[in-house]
Amino acid sequence: MIGWQKVLGVILGLLAASAILSLTGNTSKGRPKSGSILPECGGRLRELVIHYEPSAKPIVAMVYRDFLGALARDVVVHVVCPGNAAYEEFRSLLGATKCQFSPMLTRHPITTWSRDRWVALAPVSKSAPATLWVPRGEVAEEIWPARAGDERVGQDLAWALAPLVRAHRSDLYFDGGDFLADDKRVFIVPRVLQRNLQRTVSSREVFLATLQAELQREVILLNEAPDHHAGMFMASVGDNVMLVGDPRLGMEYVPETVRGHAGKAGDPGYMNLPGGPDFTPATQRLFDAVAAQCSTAGYHVVRMPIVPGRDGRTYLTYLNVLLEGTGGQRVVYLPYYRGAEALNAAAQKIWIDLGYSVRLVDCTAVYPHYGCLHCLVNVLRRT
Repeated sequence: MIGWQKVLGVILGLLAASAILSLTGNTSKGRPKSGSILPECGGRLRELVIHYEPSAKPIVAMVYRDFLGALARDVVVHVVCPGNAAYEEFRSLLGATKCQFSPMLTRHPITTWSRDRWVALAPVSKSAPATLWVPRGEVAEEIWPARAGDERVGQDLAWALAPLVRAHRSDLYFDGGDFLADDKRVFIVPRVLQRNLQRTVSSREVFLATLQAELQREVILLNEAPDHHAGMFMASVGDNVMLVGDPRLGMEYVPETVRGHAGKAGDPGYMNLPGGPDFTPATQRLFDAVAAQCSTAGYHVVRMPIVPGRDGRTYLTYLNVLLEGTGGQRVVYLPYYRGAEALNAAAQKIWIDLGYSVRLVDCTAVYPHYGCLHCLVNVLRRT
């Protein structure tokens, strides 16, 4: 059980955070300097943040068991939960683990999706805090209590982890998953501009300049892309190599009887993809457009088999991963899906050929909910 003193301390900290959020949440010219956006590759995982919300237990239990069970002893995992009972239930789900857990009790509703709540900006020095760059607001927060609670999580974490972490609320609307960063650039999906143009910024130029100043990286706004989070269809592995999803390759590992099948309402189709798999030319063109823009930016593009559903939201993807690597040792925590063994094997081979040691994570229960492994895990620090 958690000591009552620790619980009380966390609760008092969160109450204080709520009381002064309006004073600290807005952009200010005088705010302390932040570092650049944390890259998705390079360095070892050091501190992670996940959410556990009891109603999501059937979705996340296997993912957390596989992923957390594979982490090293020196990795700290901050577990955001609505209360003590939720944290105790979370611990009961796990098998043997080596990593360290730190509960963070919000006392307000949350969803299970940690990745979208904030973007980590690296400290400017060893003695400086990391910064959680928090969006201006959450979609549907007015009518969805859990989303309204999600809006508070960044500030909750900053107060619970002070002085090592601080929060800065952006003037922009975004999800954390809308960005994909490496050590040189950050790619941004088109819908971030659409959400902000003529609402928070006056022009595309102002939008890009604002992001470049905030994230301290060269910004590449994708002109055309699937309408999803970036990590669902692309992944940077460093050294100017970019993996991009390819439905045409994915089709090779799908039974011929379902390749062109457009499912009717209630038809489970292939792997329960709504409407069946989407291998239409229009969808293929969106993935090809991402590959072309990455190539133009100087990346060597490697195509990865992927199977999107016709709803445009449900993917069998092998790009929504977590990466780490130091001293020539590179590891990928890779989703797999029970029932798609040939597809799993093809994706795994590509990662191995890139020099990665593969640690598989069962994401069979997650993908029908429009996300995958990295959607559930946010990286706070790397070393």
